[in-house]
Amino acid sequence: MINALYIHIPFCENICYYCDFKRSVYNQEVVDAFLSQLEKEITARVQNKMLHTIYIGGGTPTCLHEAQLERLLHIVEPYTHTAAEYTMESNLESISEAKLELMQAHGVNRISLGVQSYNDDLLMYMNRKHKAADIDSTIATIASYIPNISIDLIYGFENQSKEIWLDSLEKATSNPNVKHISIYSLTIEDNSVFGKRGVKPIDSDLEADMYILGREYLKTHGFEHYEIANYARAGYESKHNQVYWAYEDFYGVGLGASGKDGHLRYAITGTMDTYINDGGTLFEEHLSDKDILIEYLMMNLRTKKGIDKVKFKEIFHRSFDDLFDDAIERLVLYHQAIQSPTHFAMSEEGMLLLHTHLVQFMEVIDIIMEDEQDV
Repeated sequence: MINALYIHIPFCENICYYCDFKRSVYNQEVVDAFLSQLEKEITARVQNKMLHTIYIGGGTPTCLHEAQLERLLHIVEPYTHTAAEYTMESNLESISEAKLELMQAHGVNRISLGVQSYNDDLLMYMNRKHKAADIDSTIATIASYIPNISIDLIYGFENQSKEIWLDSLEKATSNPNVKHISIYSLTIEDNSVFGKRGVKPIDSDLEADMYILGREYLKTHGFEHYEIANYARAGYESKHNQVYWAYEDFYGVGLGASGKDGHLRYAITGTMDTYINDGGTLFEEHLSDKDILIEYLMMNLRTKKGIDKVKFKEIFHRSFDDLFDDAIERLVLYHQAIQSPTHFAMSEEGMLLLHTHLVQFMEVIDIIMEDEQDV
């Protein structure tokens, strides 16, 4: 049974220069029509109303006007009654006390806030509309309604020194209302404004240094490192994102969303017009047994917990230790991984080279699949 729901609201008041997600500039009439189609899609697709987690992302869901936000919350409400975590993404400039009152009344219990930096020059560079001076006061207002607050921070800008990065980390961790921090390296996407302007990524060694600086600072200032890019105060880990990392199934609705149901992965694609008129284009991909095994490893090894060997055997009917004994031995020997009778996980050092280490597992999987085809 699927217990998690992701809803994509592809509207923003302005476009950040690093972003290439499916999104449109806010238009009231278009949003009204979008919500009508979204309601039809949720009713048709989401069969389980006893969900554990709900995540409304985008885009910027809170850029909707109050009446539209209330309508969205009403559409989702039948699915919220058993949700342990109900997250809404927001930017600082699009949230208000009136919107917070609506969200609180409809069961939203977690806010993911796009802070990105505490440096005004960087905020302007990436086309964010808030100021560093607004951050703590906005977080305090949110916390008075919804105290579970996660923030995003970005590193890896060419004009961002280690001192500027450290300043953002210091200010974020010193705010007791911040319960969760996600840190992301800037990725230059071809379809983003940065990509079209020819902005280049920073040197990979400097990027690694900034990742390590962020990791070590957060770990020594009250935040547990529980996934490559995610840190939380005790008890505030993201329940919804752990569904993805555990490679569990989830519903996806809204233009730009994706979902997974067993061996089927799907995405809602197309233009805003095609979505509003007939639900867009449903792109479906059948995942092979090999795909499932590779992606299961890729997602679970992103986390501090790593591979649960009992669960692995229940899913794949194979012993993790027997399948990957040589790779396990090498990674543990060189302190890239941690092995116990029940779990296998990457070490902090190993996480830095996760993509490289995954190649070893993929080589084993290729041999296994070839042998089985020959039988």
